Amino acid sequence: MKTKYLFTALFLISLLFMTGSVSAVSPVGTAFTYQGKLTDGGSPATGTYDLQFALFNTLAGGITPVGGTIINKDDVTVTNGLFTVLLDFGNVFDGTALYLEIGVRPGASVGTYTPLTPRQQLTATPYANYASKAPWSGIAGMPSGYADGVDNGSSYQNIKVVAKSGGDFSSIQAALDSITNASASNHYLIYVAPGVYSEQVTMKQYVDIEGAGELATKITFGGNNNGTLLGADNAELRFLTVENTGGATNAIAIYNNGAAPQLTYVIANASGGTSSSVGVLNITSSSATMTNVTTNATGGATENRGVSNYQSSPTMTNVITNASGGSYNYGMMNSSSSPAMTNMTAYASGGSYNYGVYNTSSSPAMTNVTATATGGTIENDGVYNSTSSPAMTDVTATALGVGTSANAGVYISGSSPTINNSVIKASGGTGGWGIYNTSAGAVTMLVNNSQISGGAGTIANNIAAGAITRIGASQLSGPAFFNAPGAILTCAGVYDENYVFSASTCP
Repeated sequence: MKTKYLFTALFLISLLFMTGSVSAVSPVGTAFTYQGKLTDGGSPATGTYDLQFALFNTLAGGITPVGGTIINKDDVTVTNGLFTVLLDFGNVFDGTALYLEIGVRPGASVGTYTPLTPRQQLTATPYANYASKAPWSGIAGMPSGYADGVDNGSSYQNIKVVAKSGGDFSSIQAALDSITNASASNHYLIYVAPGVYSEQVTMKQYVDIEGAGELATKITFGGNNNGTLLGADNAELRFLTVENTGGATNAIAIYNNGAAPQLTYVIANASGGTSSSVGVLNITSSSATMTNVTTNATGGATENRGVSNYQSSPTMTNVITNASGGSYNYGMMNSSSSPAMTNMTAYASGGSYNYGVYNTSSSPAMTNVTATATGGTIENDGVYNSTSSPAMTDVTATALGVGTSANAGVYISGSSPTINNSVIKASGGTGGWGIYNTSAGAVTMLVNNSQISGGAGTIANNIAAGAITRIGASQLSGPAFFNAPGAILTCAGVYDENYVFSASTCP
């Protein structure tokens, strides 16, 4: 079976911010540090991998790399999905948008590289921010006319530097509290140097917080139900890790209450809540924008949720969520919410009940989502829908384990989902159904161009009273379906695991 890799990445260059003038030094050269995250088979990768890198000036297409350079890095060590490499394509950065194409194969092998999509756009970094505002004083090659120090401007307009030593502040919250005039026309940046900052942080509108990288800058806190970091509108959090170490009823790493911050290249870890642990919690009409975010929720005695949305509709792209260790584990929970979920991986394991994605009274748009539930002793559902009507496109929903109640790739109760171009599978337990439908009444499920398999059966319409299921141009692989009397099941152009075609009946 072909291994499926998922890759999200971070482009950054190390920088020490200074509050005084800059001494003339040797040029930094063209090399840069590249930090990425790799998942193998839906889980964070650990081991050695061969990686291949090339630059292009388009997001897709093109066969000739910019500068003609391809870099191979053999036997790169990946730990919990994270790795760092040094890349040097030469002097090719002239302001043109560039995209990094990455290939991967197992370490110490000679096989072909698996290309990862989409290509990763290289974005501006702290070096670029510094270069645009660096003082003239002390810079080699200073133009004539500036040496007198008159009308040369000042350094670091609206930037506060937080560092363990040598910065403007040693506390992130102290830096935020010092800003009293931030506005739409007067935005601020707080740069947080490498280190561990033990404090609770409340963001402020029009003030961005930027760390030195997810592995370099960490905000940690515990013993409080309100979260380690509280988000705010019109503000961005990027390039760092936020951690809640528990010690209270709820351990919440990032808490957005009616707020819509941007979270970019952020890791949110929560553990040890006496009741629950939540990586990112969005509630009360929070429309956060989450891009390249990884969440881990563990150790909550009752439940763990990687991302939890209540009455909120965030936009989530390239998000990886993990939940494990409680009685109930939710990789992703949507309650009365309709988020846009694109290029997501949601994973739940351990405990009694596991749900990759759990939708209740919600209608999310799920595109290219991998949802996996495994290891639950009672129930495992890849995607669970209760009174929900999600649009599922290019979704892989998997349920594995010994669940004594049921395992379902997609579980449906009182819902009308639309499923296209998806792979749905379940095995183990007393159920093991690809799709398990307990809906009754006027609900309709549509499935097209998909593959459905289950150890117990492909589809179970377990409730009568007129629930409608329609399946077209799909493969039903496994034992025969179950259709309760009164339920309506229609198949058009489907085939079984042996590719035996049925034009108008269900195999």
